[in-house]
Amino acid sequence: MVEYLALPAWKTPPRTVDDWVVALSESGGPVILSRESSTVTWLEVAPIRLRGYVVIENGHAAAINFELHDDHDPNPATRAIQEAATALGWEVHADDDDDEAADPDDDDD
Repeated sequence: MVEYLALPAWKTPPRTVDDWVVALSESGGPVILSRESSTVTWLEVAPIRLRGYVVIENGHAAAINFELHDDHDPNPATRAIQEAATALGWEVHADDDDDEAADPDDDDD
């Protein structure tokens, strides 16, 4: 699975989950929301096999962890994330699991 972390850029106005729904709908297709609680919502864009775990603080999206399936071409989903993030003033960072595995000094015991 490929993952990306989206975060607000410096001095970006607060954005809501609905802002993300609109932006992703324009670049990726229809968005389905599944609210887990007042602080967590999943969003899904099924046509491009994209899911996002949205952390909500004070009614605004604070961070989104996007998941892209390996068994599907990730380019349309990656493009949709980048386009939506740019439109909303957010930054997108690749979640590189190799960093954790490559640090032999990291003792979590």
